[in-house]
Amino acid sequence: MEKELCQICHHRIAEHRFVRIVGGVETSYRICSHCKALMDNKYKELQAEAARKAVPPERRVCPTCGSTLQSFSATGLLGCEECYHVFDDYLIEYIRGYHGAVTHVGMNAKAVPTDIETLYRELADLVKKEEFEKASLLKKKIKRLQGGVDD
Repeated sequence: MEKELCQICHHRIAEHRFVRIVGGVETSYRICSHCKALMDNKYKELQAEAARKAVPPERRVCPTCGSTLQSFSATGLLGCEECYHVFDDYLIEYIRGYHGAVTHVGMNAKAVPTDIETLYRELADLVKKEEFEKASLLKKKIKRLQGGVDD
């Protein structure tokens, strides 16, 4: 009897059965020990993340350094690199409120308005519709917003 290969990696012999249920539909997979270990680790990570997110940021304590959101609010400093993971959902909104964005653009770069992505989508639509004059004007506007010089 020929042994089945893992249906995930297709390299090792399948030794375990994995069942996935999505929308009430059950799908069965045969997987190897390596892929099972990876899936088990990912599942544990997701469980830990869900448990952490269940606790409001105000009540969380960093397991590494013991920092709290109150200490961050008082000093403006985090205790260690783990704090960034413990308070990530709060920090994202804090940074967005302070800087207007959560994407780093460098110290010397001018802040680009957040609607620039919308303008790029409009530009792509204009090009698709072959409305090149309007597209050219919009491209100049985008360039101005990004701190460029008009031609």
